[in-house]
Amino acid sequence: MSTSVGQPIVDRFVISPSNPPDPEQIRAWVKSAQAGESEGQRLIYETFAGRMLLAIRRYIPGEQEALDVLQDGFLKVFRNIGGYTFRGSFEGWMRRIMVNMAIDALRASRQLQFVGESEAMLDVLSERTEEENEPEWASLGQQDILEAMDRLTPMYRAVFNLYAIEGYGHREISVQLGISEGTSKSNYAKARRNLRELLRQKLRLQ
Repeated sequence: MSTSVGQPIVDRFVISPSNPPDPEQIRAWVKSAQAGESEGQRLIYETFAGRMLLAIRRYIPGEQEALDVLQDGFLKVFRNIGGYTFRGSFEGWMRRIMVNMAIDALRASRQLQFVGESEAMLDVLSERTEEENEPEWASLGQQDILEAMDRLTPMYRAVFNLYAIEGYGHREISVQLGISEGTSKSNYAKARRNLRELLRQKLRLQ
């Protein structure tokens, strides 16, 4: 696949197959990688690198930084693949490693700064978030959404992704990010509000 320097990373990097491989095929690749065979590792990388990169990019805006996390993430996957017990999705197991690596990278660069809220404001923010209907920007492309998310602060972006995309609860997020459960709720509400406005701006420009 030919690429150009100015082409967005999500377009010019490894593109995962639209149809995921058969579970038995993935099982065979994992067993091969667990045995230390490079062929199994190669097949896993080529199949899942694009998806893992997209997961990382939701947390890490910089292209090179995202690629660095991806490479480090796969090194950790293959170092720890012997611990995968075939209970649950292999992709989900791998994705959790990648997300943790992305958050560790943000923490190491001291980007995870947050603004707390008084407890009296938390329920109000949460209620406003839950009452909203499906956004009118559902037709926007993946690149549009990534670009809008890149404009959120690192903490807002991390909390939003962990809650809305990864399915973590606010208690889990508070442990993961070292913040209070209330602060997680507050930052999620603010992140969603800001993202909504950024996407509306994109729609107005179309």
